[in-house]
Amino acid sequence: MDNAADFFTAESRTFFDYWRSLPKEGRLVPDRKHFDPLAIRQLMPMTVMVEYESVQEATFRYAGSAITDIVGFDPTKKKYLDLLEDEAMAGFLAASEPMISVPCGGSFLVKVRAATGYTMKCEALDLPLFNEKAGTWIVLALISIREIVGMHSGSDFKILEIGRGNWIDVGAGVPAS
Repeated sequence: MDNAADFFTAESRTFFDYWRSLPKEGRLVPDRKHFDPLAIRQLMPMTVMVEYESVQEATFRYAGSAITDIVGFDPTKKKYLDLLEDEAMAGFLAASEPMISVPCGGSFLVKVRAATGYTMKCEALDLPLFNEKAGTWIVLALISIREIVGMHSGSDFKILEIGRGNWIDVGAGVPAS
């Protein structure tokens, strides 16, 4: 179950350990109702929740305060696909579909053009939750900034690239690629 021993940050390890501690009630993944933001309040500024009606219908349900600074606005209730550059679409689909169909977790390198004027490489630690009440999947993600790789003059946030990642087996296996 824990093939995620090599996280980039101590915060990622704390985030994963918290997710793993949530009750599963006979499922492979916890239900949304068991997630308590206060339990990881120190991590919430860099946390997002994205709800999936389908892979094409992914909507932000929560974005922490540090994330809203990077994005330049609160993306809550906004469509995830609206924040993607066209070149990032294949990476998004490759990362999202297995998380909600297998299900599994993953750690992915993400390159963003921040509203703050920086271009950054980040690590997104994505872990699945099920929302029994709505019958949908939620990806709970902790974003860690790995490095600033440049500056730009724009103020519009965009996800430029979602790179290959490392899958995390939560009990159902992981995708072949």
